[in-house]
Amino acid sequence: MSLQELKEKWFVNIIDQDAFPPQARYPGSKIKPHTDGNLVEPLIDGAAIMGDFYRRLETMIQCDDPSETIAMLAAMGIDPVKPLGEDVLGEDIKTKFLEAAEKGVNVYMLVSGQPGLGVFSESFSKKLNEKGGHGAVDNRFAGFAGGHHQKFNITRDFDGEWTGIASSADFFFARWDTPSHSPENPARSKKGGPTHDTGLKVKGPGVRDLVLSFIERWNDPSSAFGTSPAITDKIEGDFPEEEFPEAGPHSVQVLRTYPIIDGKKKYSWSDVGEYTIWAAYLNAVKKAQRYIYVEDQYFYTFHDPPFIETSTSRKRDTDYVYQMGEALKRGVDVVALCPGRNNVFWKHYEIRQRRIAAQYLREISESHPGAGKFVICTMNTGGSDAVIHSKLLMVDDEFVMIGSANMCQRSIANLTELNLGVVDPEGKLVRDLRLALWQEHLELDSPDSLLDSSLGVEQWHDNAAEGKGRLHLFKSVRPKIEFPYRFLFNKLVDPYNGPSRGS
Repeated sequence: MSLQELKEKWFVNIIDQDAFPPQARYPGSKIKPHTDGNLVEPLIDGAAIMGDFYRRLETMIQCDDPSETIAMLAAMGIDPVKPLGEDVLGEDIKTKFLEAAEKGVNVYMLVSGQPGLGVFSESFSKKLNEKGGHGAVDNRFAGFAGGHHQKFNITRDFDGEWTGIASSADFFFARWDTPSHSPENPARSKKGGPTHDTGLKVKGPGVRDLVLSFIERWNDPSSAFGTSPAITDKIEGDFPEEEFPEAGPHSVQVLRTYPIIDGKKKYSWSDVGEYTIWAAYLNAVKKAQRYIYVEDQYFYTFHDPPFIETSTSRKRDTDYVYQMGEALKRGVDVVALCPGRNNVFWKHYEIRQRRIAAQYLREISESHPGAGKFVICTMNTGGSDAVIHSKLLMVDDEFVMIGSANMCQRSIANLTELNLGVVDPEGKLVRDLRLALWQEHLELDSPDSLLDSSLGVEQWHDNAAEGKGRLHLFKSVRPKIEFPYRFLFNKLVDPYNGPSRGS
C-alpha cells in the first residue's frame, strides 16, 4: 500500500467539521493535519523512555553554550526518580532539571495541578524558576476529576537538532521499569514496582507539532488564571519549518484531547475542545481487517449502564468496545493486555467495568459465526501483578498509536491527552514493534513464530490459558462490599466533559 493510501486509511480527516466525535483541531491551533518525512523509534518501558530524555538533557548541559538549547516537558508531575536506574551513578530527574536551568538551558515544565499532585509540583516549579528555568502548575481542567495527563518531552540540542518523545510514562517512581518486570530489581526504586509502558521517539517535521502543542498551552491568554506560579514569560519565536528537516520515512499525526471546561480557569478554546484521539481510535478499529492489539491501563466500556447495551446509536457507536465487537464479527482478532489489580480494593470500580467489556467481547467471539478470536490478558511476574500502564493501539501491522490516553471516557473527553498516530510506507515499524512486544510478553527466544499475526494470537491464548509464563487470562474477583457504583463511576471515576451525544 502506498503512503498516500495508508494516510487516507488510518489518519483522521482533520478538516471534516461534521463528523462525530469531532475530528477538527481546536480553534486557532497551528498543528498540521499530519507530517511526512519523520524518523520514529519505539521505546519500550520506562527505563528506555526516561533514560533517553535524561541523556539528551545531560548532553545539552555539557555543550559549549547551553543557552542555545531547549528542553520542554509536559507531564502530570515529576518525582526525583533516577532515569538511568538506582544502581547507576547519576542525578535524579529533578536535580538534573534544576542543574540544566542553572547552566542556561531554556527549560520549560508544565505539570498538572490536580488533587494529590499540585502542591508538590508548585513547590518544585518555584525552585525551577529561581534557578532560571520556567515551571508552572496547570490548573485549567474540568472539575474535581479533571487534570492534565499529557506526557511528552522535546529537546533542541546545540547542533539545532530537535527530538520529541510522546509516551505513557511520567517521570514517576511507579513508571520506571525494564522489560524483565521483575518483582525484585535493584535498579528500580523501592517506591516502584513491575510496570509496562511504551513511547515513540520522533525526529523530523512532526516534532514541530509537538513544540506547537506545548507552546499553545503555555502561551494561551488564559494562563494567568490557570497556572501557579502564573506564567509571565511567553515562549518567543516562530520555530520555522526549516528547523525541522525530514529525517525518515514515517508519517505522523499528533492527536489530542481537550475537554469542554466552564469557569475562569480554562483554555481560550474550552468552549469547543478537541477530540482527535477519540476519533482516531474509532477510525482505526472500524477499518481493522486482520487484528487489533491493545495495551491499556483501563479498557473500559463507556458509562454505567453501559452504552453497549443501549439502542441510542450515537452513544453506542462511538464506544470503543462496541466497535471492537463489530470488528470481531468481521473476523478480526482482538488481543488486549491490561492490569489485573484484583488485590487493590479501591480498583474494583475499574475492574467491574473492564469485566463488562470483556464479557461483551468474549460472547461475540464465541457465539458469532466467523468471528475473530478475543483474548484479554494480565501480566504476572514472579507472583507480582505488573501494572500495564502502556496506552497503545496497533492494527494490521499498518498503524500504531501511542501516548497518554487510556481507553475510557475520562481520557477521551475529560483530561488533556496527547497521542501520536504513525504509518510506515516501508511496512516495518508497526510489524517490528508488534513482534518486539509479543516476543517480550510471550517470553520467546525468537519472534519468528509470530510473523503471522493470527498464529501469534493463538499463542497469546494458549500461553495465558495454560499459565505457561507471565501472561494470564483476565479474571476479576467481585469485592465483598459494593459501594454505590453508578454515581461514583460516572461522576468521579470515568466522567465525560465532551460534546453532546444526545439523550
